[in-house]
Amino acid sequence: MARDAGLSRVDNEFDTKCCKAVTIQQVDSSAFSTWIRQMEDSEMPSRTPSRMDGKMPCQNEADMSGVPISKVREQLRRVVDEDSYAPHYVPIGPYHRSRSSPWIEKTKKLSAGFLQSLSEEHTEGGLTGVMEKLEPLARELYTSGGGLGDMTPEQSSSMLLHDACYLLLFFVDYMSGNRAPPAPADDYEHPVSRNTLVRDAVFLRENQIPFFLLQGIHERVTGGTTSVLDYIAMPIQELLQQQLFISRKPRPPPPTCSHLLHLVHAYFRPTLQPTKSAAMCGTVVTGRWRRAAEYSRYANVRLMRRDFQDGVESSVLDVQLERGTLWIPRLRIDSNTWTILRNLMALEEQAHRRPVTAYCLFMSQLACTAEDVQLLRRAGIVDHFLDNDEQVSKDLAGLCNGVVIDIDDLDRNYLKPMWHQLENRFYNRAKRLIGAFRHGQSWEITAAFLMAVIVIACQVMQTFYAVARGGH
Repeated sequence: MARDAGLSRVDNEFDTKCCKAVTIQQVDSSAFSTWIRQMEDSEMPSRTPSRMDGKMPCQNEADMSGVPISKVREQLRRVVDEDSYAPHYVPIGPYHRSRSSPWIEKTKKLSAGFLQSLSEEHTEGGLTGVMEKLEPLARELYTSGGGLGDMTPEQSSSMLLHDACYLLLFFVDYMSGNRAPPAPADDYEHPVSRNTLVRDAVFLRENQIPFFLLQGIHERVTGGTTSVLDYIAMPIQELLQQQLFISRKPRPPPPTCSHLLHLVHAYFRPTLQPTKSAAMCGTVVTGRWRRAAEYSRYANVRLMRRDFQDGVESSVLDVQLERGTLWIPRLRIDSNTWTILRNLMALEEQAHRRPVTAYCLFMSQLACTAEDVQLLRRAGIVDHFLDNDEQVSKDLAGLCNGVVIDIDDLDRNYLKPMWHQLENRFYNRAKRLIGAFRHGQSWEITAAFLMAVIVIACQVMQTFYAVARGGH
């Protein structure tokens, strides 16, 4: 199918680069408790609202455990496909555990058994007891119905342990002598691509477990003080680079993250900040974005693809208006694009700054018809593997259905200044005339312009000859 054509390249590359190798070695001290205490407040709010010097006061481990893992709002579910928020094959955490299958449960148990055997080399009892301290912290983060409330501590500890071990072996290549990780259990009736596994394990807001579970198990397995974030951030970053969401400049891991989708969100940041003067948009209320064809035709705006530069940190959110040229990074659209963007927008509902939501709103209104998608595709801005431009325009037009954002708040809508700049161009008569003439929009305007040029030329010639005869 055309919907999957863009995924094969990513699938092959990710298979070979996904895991970062870890050599198991003995280290005397554990950094797990220190790692929790040093977690800093990111863009996402934590459970305690008070702040000191821009950081959260380190009162207890629960405060530092990060963003609550809740279900997506029911309003969003009603207006979009439920499939966007639910795993296809790999449930992680409690919300979708009923979707599990025998083969994935077998794979999770094999993963836990392998890491148990490795951890016994460095810690007496291996992973035994690791969940006693972590399960109560994790329980507090699942705030929606269907979470851990109907499970006993023993049941939830077992589930979270198996899920965490599965994710660790998905991203980290633990090596210890000749011992190799277990091969995933085969599901011969329903073969699953790695892209589907990545989708389920990484990009779904409801399919997450707290990152401190991964860190705690990682330390038991390695007996060391390394942060598992250093090992997981690399394949996540490479995945986003392959999908053209971010440039290929290496980035350090964020100082902290709450779960894997939170880690993904850390890389979706605009690097082009609006100037102070641009942010002063007057008293005009920010409105709806106009279509790409309208900006091109009536505001004389040229739509150009913004290519990522080598050695420069940038992302797909780096949209910029420069002297009448609207520079937009290429958006590659495949069967997973809407799932990724919708879940990032759902995650941002827990945040103050909402750059992904602002970008999605911009694109959904800019390219809401097949004409607009065709214009952007010819400019190299939209690169899609769907059936046709009409399908892409329908999907984009519905991308933000149910989404609520204050577009007049610059902290939430980083593209607000650009909307006002484009709106000023749209109502500029000279820009409208030039744009209409450049596109040949109306033969009446073109004819009137040519007639005016001819009349002016005739008047100039008449004046010249009159002056010449008067001189004689």
